[in-house]
Amino acid sequence: MKKNNSCGCGKGHSHGKCPDMPVCDTAKSHDHFCEVSGAVVAGTEVDVVIGQVPIQALTESDIHLPDYASEIKVIRKNIFLTQCEAIPLRPAEGTTTTDVKLFIEGYIHKNIQYVEDCDGYVKDYMVNVPFKCFTRVTLPVAIPIPALSSKNSDAREIRELAKDGMGADRCTFGSNTFEFLNEPIRCKLVSWNLTEGNFLANFDKWGKFNKFTEKDDINLVIRLSQTQFTAAPAPVTEEE
Repeated sequence: MKKNNSCGCGKGHSHGKCPDMPVCDTAKSHDHFCEVSGAVVAGTEVDVVIGQVPIQALTESDIHLPDYASEIKVIRKNIFLTQCEAIPLRPAEGTTTTDVKLFIEGYIHKNIQYVEDCDGYVKDYMVNVPFKCFTRVTLPVAIPIPALSSKNSDAREIRELAKDGMGADRCTFGSNTFEFLNEPIRCKLVSWNLTEGNFLANFDKWGKFNKFTEKDDINLVIRLSQTQFTAAPAPVTEEE
């Protein structure tokens, strides 16, 4: 058994990908044959659109220009999402809809074009305006109920009686731990609409400004989808 003293404590991993679980050693194991423990089920795996959700988010920001400006000519805008997580809630018995909680984060990329004087050059200043919101939405279709997993083995221990019959054998024990791997709900930004209000401030004695407050009304359309498994129907046999 080769000892690994580094313990794999997450060094060198980027924030964009979930790293492997840390490990401090690798145990020596013995190989055995695999066995099929149940019936083999045939079917298909398809991507299903489970909802197209309109979302409204509000944000307010103070933007400071690098120079004093006499006028803003135009503000070009793009919206990008950095997070969209959909967490389904366990439905009540017999319901045909699904409630999910949506957690959304993103930013508005703004290219602000302005002039300092009456006959000057048009300058560009680019800034990102972050926003975040969360809400609960009811989808018109039912999706597979999220299956729960057993995280800790001590919840389902297997103990054997000691030889003297007076308690548990501390040297022999086992457990039952299980995981069900649920298909995640994926998000896709379909469209957006932005209405903004700009309020100039911080004027100098010539009537020029270097600060303004933006109030943004953000309306998103987000499509939610999930990969689902559908079992194939049993073959039909002709009666003789």
